[in-house]
Amino acid sequence: MADERSIANPVTGEVWTAMVRSQDSGGAHIKGRGLLPPGTRPPGVHRHPHQDERVTVVRGRVCVQVDKEVREYGAGESVFLPRGVWHDFWVVGDDAAETIGEAEPALGLEMILVTLAGLAQEGKTDKKGRPRPLQGAVIGTFYGEVAQFRTPPPSVQRLLLPPLAALGRRLGLRPYYDRHFQPGEVDAILDAWAANRPWAGNRRPTV
Repeated sequence: MADERSIANPVTGEVWTAMVRSQDSGGAHIKGRGLLPPGTRPPGVHRHPHQDERVTVVRGRVCVQVDKEVREYGAGESVFLPRGVWHDFWVVGDDAAETIGEAEPALGLEMILVTLAGLAQEGKTDKKGRPRPLQGAVIGTFYGEVAQFRTPPPSVQRLLLPPLAALGRRLGLRPYYDRHFQPGEVDAILDAWAANRPWAGNRRPTV
């Protein structure tokens, strides 16, 4: 297994530590431990078009919305998040939560986590940890097959994101930055991503 990789986001306060990285599994799956401060909530309702996800609560309490169903989970409980289904989650109560998250296949999920944490460390996100609009468009188009957000509506995103992303790339923005990664990490993730990307002929995603 590759060396342990921990990612801390100073804006959201979240810490994610890899237990199984994509290069460990050939991209078949990824697994990590999340430490989530009270009130933690992702940027919005989202889905993973090609990935199944499972979240297990180790301590604390987490509320999860899967499609229209909302349920609270405590220590020892798990929730399955099938690919293509809109979902959201947030920490409830006054205590931090600890979770184990798994995704199959891995695709570029860990690359998103590293990139957003790196941008937050550089002061290039808003107070919720979201990248600035042009940077967000570049990220959104590159990782669209990994994660999609429901707001703004997908039809609006399909119309607006490509030209905004093109402008962002012309200004030098990228969907990931080598400075945020360990030596050789980007190539390892992209190789594993490609190996589990049959809808694109198992080719690497291109910037």
